[in-house]
Parts: sequence; C-alpha cells; structure tokens
Amino acid sequence: PHCFANDTDGGAIMASNHGGPWRYDTFVPIIFAGNGLKGKQIYRAVKPNDIAPTLSAIINAKSPSGANGDILGEVLESIK
Repeated sequence: PHCFANDTDGGAIMASNHGGPWRYDTFVPIIFAGNGLKGKQIYRAVKPNDIAPTLSAIINAKSPSGANGDILGEVLESIK
C-alpha cells in the first residue's frame, strides 16, 4: 500500500487519499449494481458527477437541478 507521513496533524500516517498528486489517486472505480443490470466494464474516463444523472435515467426521473455530469449510456445499455 502507498503511505505518506502527514505532518500537518502531528505526523499521523495515512494510507492513500483521493485528490493527491499521484497517478493512482486519479483512478477511482464507480460501480453500479442492482437487479436488471448486466456486468460491464467501461474503459473511458467517467466522473463521480456522472452518478446522479445516470441513476436518474435508470429510474426514469428528472436529474437533480445541481447535477452537472453526463448520463453513462453504457450503464443504460446494460439494463436487461
């Protein structure tokens, strides 16, 4: 595991944390699971902002007014 010493709070040692300067911090999985969803992997950049619009589309609801992501069409296509 990746660790670093954080001296801003008295030297506590932390494992990986999102938003760091390391490349591995930029790859965070987004997983959709549920009845009727087929397993599929998407090999393109997606954002956490895409979660709310995608979930809204799955349940055929209006996307939240503050949502600024895109609907992940691959997820909708995987619905049985």
